[in-house]
Amino acid sequence: MAEHTDIQEYQRFKLAFQAGAEQVIVHKKELNDINVFPVSDGDTGNNLAALMQTIKEAIDGQFPSTLSLFERLADASLVGARGNSGNILAQYFNGLYDNLCQTSEHTFIDKFVSSTKLAVDDAYHAVGQPVEGTILTVIRSWGDALAAQSATLQIEERLTKALVIAKNALENTTGQLKILQKNQVVDSGAKGFYLFIEGFTLGFTNQAIPVAIAEENSEIDQVVHRNRLITEIPTQRYCIEVLLEHVAETSEAIQTSLKGLGESTIVSVNRGKARIHVHANDPSEIVDKLRTFGQPIQQKIDDMLLQYHVSQTPKAKIALVTDSIADIPADYVLSEQIHVLPMTILMGEASYLDRLTIRNQQFFDLQQKLSERGSSAQPGLSQIDSLFRFLEGHYEAVIVVTVSQKMSGTFDSIKRIAETILPAERLAVIDSKQNSAAQGLLIMRVNQWIHDGLGLKEIADKAKQWTQHVAILVSVDDIEPMISSGRVPEKAGRLAQKLHLKPLVTIADGAGKLVNFSFGLTGNEKKMLKKIMKLHQKKQLLSYGIVYASQPDRAEKWQHDLKQKLGMAPTFVLPISTAVALSAGDGSVAIAYEFDKGDGRI
Repeated sequence: MAEHTDIQEYQRFKLAFQAGAEQVIVHKKELNDINVFPVSDGDTGNNLAALMQTIKEAIDGQFPSTLSLFERLADASLVGARGNSGNILAQYFNGLYDNLCQTSEHTFIDKFVSSTKLAVDDAYHAVGQPVEGTILTVIRSWGDALAAQSATLQIEERLTKALVIAKNALENTTGQLKILQKNQVVDSGAKGFYLFIEGFTLGFTNQAIPVAIAEENSEIDQVVHRNRLITEIPTQRYCIEVLLEHVAETSEAIQTSLKGLGESTIVSVNRGKARIHVHANDPSEIVDKLRTFGQPIQQKIDDMLLQYHVSQTPKAKIALVTDSIADIPADYVLSEQIHVLPMTILMGEASYLDRLTIRNQQFFDLQQKLSERGSSAQPGLSQIDSLFRFLEGHYEAVIVVTVSQKMSGTFDSIKRIAETILPAERLAVIDSKQNSAAQGLLIMRVNQWIHDGLGLKEIADKAKQWTQHVAILVSVDDIEPMISSGRVPEKAGRLAQKLHLKPLVTIADGAGKLVNFSFGLTGNEKKMLKKIMKLHQKKQLLSYGIVYASQPDRAEKWQHDLKQKLGMAPTFVLPISTAVALSAGDGSVAIAYEFDKGDGRI
């Protein structure tokens, strides 16, 4: 098909897309407020607004034709899609472009009208189990209405009439799903699409776009309103979104591979890329399956169950946030409503989310298979932004405890983004000066202070002081990963290697430090035990935790021996985060401890 170059037509479509996107963005809070299906996580507005912002930025430049404008829209929507409705809309936009390339109508306007109906099938096929009363219903109503009108009518009149029919379809969604009927609201995703086509129609027809009136209620007031909604607990814990590249299979093939692993599955495939959305309990299982179809280059995981409990039965007025380097039991994270930002794990050109889409053994297996070292990066900036926008509306204040600032840029990134969302009196960002299990023990102590009812400033002050009351000792079999990752000084590390010494590794002033060299693992484990026993004898040991990288037997022995000698069980025994495992190395074991007074350090 030859590309169309009508400048006036091109400008009208571009303005229409921009107006449609802006209409969704300005109504973001309203869409969040009525979001009850498929889960009541209050983020449909955020997700659709993020998609629309991606689209606005993508089409901001100049394009050689109207068709290339639609192509850019399709590409941007596949990359920027988030949430159920965002992924369905992305597939609709991609179907719109594909059909524009294939239809045989004479004018571009006729091709556009025909494609709005033909692309409905693309949207429905992207969904594993299509449900009426959702965004799909309004998309179908609009596409059918445009195509059903006489071709003798001007496009402006056809768009206006189709908008009326789409509005009726939107209003009818209330009676199509029980959860919508109970709450007497329309479907949030469906309304998001209606707002888009409303702005699109007004922009295309050069009409004034209504100015959204700013809501007077505070974010906290809006949460109170949301909590009055009748909601249902999610049947799956995580909302998982993955972007693949180098994809050759169809959306149907990918959907088939995911059957039985989750629900709310949406798969969009176009031009070698695939965007997958699914609700499931095991993100790593989903990504393992998807890796057979292409290379994961982008992932987003939302803990829907945690969001549900925070919205319905909040445990505290102060939110506690950390990163995935902190070792904390998963059941504790959920029950205590702690928010964890996953570090990014990079293997070749693929990326994964620490603790969610990749675990220690998977990482070591991949590293061996690819014959290359992995690396870690701080949490994605969009993930940080998304989390803090959620927290802003659900808590009075937020305290963040991060991995040591000297070890990662996580502290700086979170602080920078959080300060643009929350005022200073509602935010405290603390450098733990630790990592791993020591960071985890500090977080559990901070959580106790939150539940004791202390204020934000008092907790922040105590947390900064308590960083001196936690420490960690790491026994590593091979120090090379720590040297290569920069976690310990290279000169000291190379010397230890040359002399065949097995050092203990601790953290001093926020950075890794080699201490107490021994010939063999047995020697440095004895020194670890001696340190713990010394604190115990002085009655200074408050708690301890054991973490390991792919050697649970070694950790179990430590647990048995320490429990017997100390008369107290560890607070937790856990595999370390993959972000730490890649620098600590396969087979490493660490003991973190919390002490009351004196010098608990080596």
